Amino acid sequence: MNLNRKNRIMKIKLIGCVVISVMVAMFLAGCGDQEIETFEKKKVSGVIHKTKTKLNWIGHWLNEHDREVIVRDVAKEFAIKNLDIDLNLKFPQNIRGYRSKRDVAKLYVEMTKTGNYDWDVIWLDDQIYQYVADELKDPYWGPKYLVDFGQLPGFKDTQKGFIFDNPIWAAQTGGIIVGPMLEGYYHAIFFNKDVADKMGIEIKEMGMTFDDLLGYVKAVDNYNKKTETDIAAFYESSDWTCQEILFQRLLKSEIGDFKKSLENKGSAEKNAAFKKTLEAFEKLGKYKPLIKNYQENIWFQTRHIPLNDEVLFYVNGIWMYNHWMSADETKADKMIPAELPVFKEVDFYQGGYIPTWAVWQDAPHKKEGIKLLEFWSRPHVAEKWARYTNAPTGVKGQATTGRESSHPFSVWQKKITEKYSGNIYYIPSTAYIFGKEERNELLLNDVKEEILKLLDGETTAQEAYDRIMTKVK
Repeated sequence: MNLNRKNRIMKIKLIGCVVISVMVAMFLAGCGDQEIETFEKKKVSGVIHKTKTKLNWIGHWLNEHDREVIVRDVAKEFAIKNLDIDLNLKFPQNIRGYRSKRDVAKLYVEMTKTGNYDWDVIWLDDQIYQYVADELKDPYWGPKYLVDFGQLPGFKDTQKGFIFDNPIWAAQTGGIIVGPMLEGYYHAIFFNKDVADKMGIEIKEMGMTFDDLLGYVKAVDNYNKKTETDIAAFYESSDWTCQEILFQRLLKSEIGDFKKSLENKGSAEKNAAFKKTLEAFEKLGKYKPLIKNYQENIWFQTRHIPLNDEVLFYVNGIWMYNHWMSADETKADKMIPAELPVFKEVDFYQGGYIPTWAVWQDAPHKKEGIKLLEFWSRPHVAEKWARYTNAPTGVKGQATTGRESSHPFSVWQKKITEKYSGNIYYIPSTAYIFGKEERNELLLNDVKEEILKLLDGETTAQEAYDRIMTKVK
């Protein structure tokens, strides 16, 4: 009896130990699960539910061949390396329904007036800046509203030395550098080789004079009369007066001196050069050289027209390489760049280095916007730009050539670089003619109107000169 009782007691103790052990194990397991669950919740909370900073960026170069590729490549790389930033890249076509520099300029003017800077990083080059200046009637609006990258630590070291050494580049945007000067360019008078061959015209690719150009325009007119065709000498559009580029080149060549052409001062000598250039355009106008119905041409939507053999000449920048390659790579080969004509030979050319984007001083995410544009200011980007665009850049990088160094664009660019070196400049204002007094630099639109009237044969050079000079203060 005693033995059985002892056995029962031992069994009860054993069962108790087992129960206690199981309870302890369950407790510990429960604690462990709770700790893991808590950790996972913290982990999930820290990664999935973390609020990212949304950076709104107006892009550029949509549907412009490899230029668009560069934008999307840089955007992807930036997003991967900055996981705390939600990069919202939209192009003007996505925002406004179409691409227009004048239109985005009006958007920016609205932002400055309302203080609602919905886009942190904006598309801004020298022309858009000037359009905003025209609207605000303030050529120095940049320093009031945009971040001055020249004041940011280390930024100067990312740009080629001449960008900050020569004040002409900052002058394009009110005296400050508003972002990386990625895009370098030269202006050219492109010609359609097939059209030229059909007309029997041999066009000089280098060393063209105004008399040469006038002869080519006469030849187009004669061909049309003989064959009863209607091929235009020049392409033109309603929202970008391309012939102003030609006008500026001729006028500056008459001034003759690079330093004088850079000075924002009026003079009797410049007035005489201005009048001579108007007279030259009156001579061209006798042959009605502009494409018909150009007033209906939206530049971005009709920039492919030269590929269809409808015009002989197309005056614009070397960015047209990417535009035409995007439209038709085969037809693009027929477009040959030529040096813009002059009245007399000079040692400088037309082109420049321009910004592509800027950041508002009062942007909601200014810090992140600055970070994006600094990301663009790397040698890797500069090298890719040179390869993909056949164009120079103001961002430091190893010297590279285009993908096809034998391509006419690459060959021509090399010739221009060797001939003129750093003596290049273009200004989308009239300051180089009439100076900056009393906003004389804001007469560009007036000059463009007179240029078109002259080429349409609707006025004389003297009449155009008199109308403009009454507005010069």
